[in-house]
Amino acid sequence: MKGRRTVKRITRWTATAALLVVASTVSAATEYEIEVSHDDELFIINGEKYEAKTYCFNMEEGDRVIFLEGSPYGACASAKILNLRTKKVCEVWCE
Repeated sequence: MKGRRTVKRITRWTATAALLVVASTVSAATEYEIEVSHDDELFIINGEKYEAKTYCFNMEEGDRVIFLEGSPYGACASAKILNLRTKKVCEVWCE
């Protein structure tokens, strides 16, 4: 019986530690401001130009975003950005 309790404690501790690692990784992402937003299609972020693959509705100047994929320096073919205000993901082409 004592062995089972130990295993449960280790399992709980491991799950908690894994959750903390994931949470700290997500919160460590660098935020960038949308400097220009034009017609839900064109965005300037971190001084770089990005074009929506379709449309990115409700992405406004001043909104904070993080890059889930791609580069905030424009060194990519495409990127996925998360708008922190709307919690929506936008797929863009890097220009």
